[in-house]
Amino acid sequence: MAGKGRPSGSTTRTCLIKDKSLLPYEIHVDETTHTYLKVVAETQSTTGYYQSLPHLIKSILKEKHVPTGTSGKVYTLKEYMTAMAVLADEMKELLIPNHHKAI
Repeated sequence: MAGKGRPSGSTTRTCLIKDKSLLPYEIHVDETTHTYLKVVAETQSTTGYYQSLPHLIKSILKEKHVPTGTSGKVYTLKEYMTAMAVLADEMKELLIPNHHKAI
């Protein structure tokens, strides 16, 4: 019996989103499968597949702003909450269209 889906590495990228706020990533949209791919812009390697654009954008912004602790550093609650606030502000900036923002 043949495997399901396409062969590994096979995608139909029909749309590309590049923005300085997303660097070092860019977003490729596979309109055939309705998925969003998080791609390292420089190497074109795919690092994640997402079912929604907001989840992918949050993933990128979270990497940039929210402390992960992987470096062994301990963060105060204030430092972590400040990073989360920056994340929330950038998410609003990118995902809420200008005509929906309060004047």
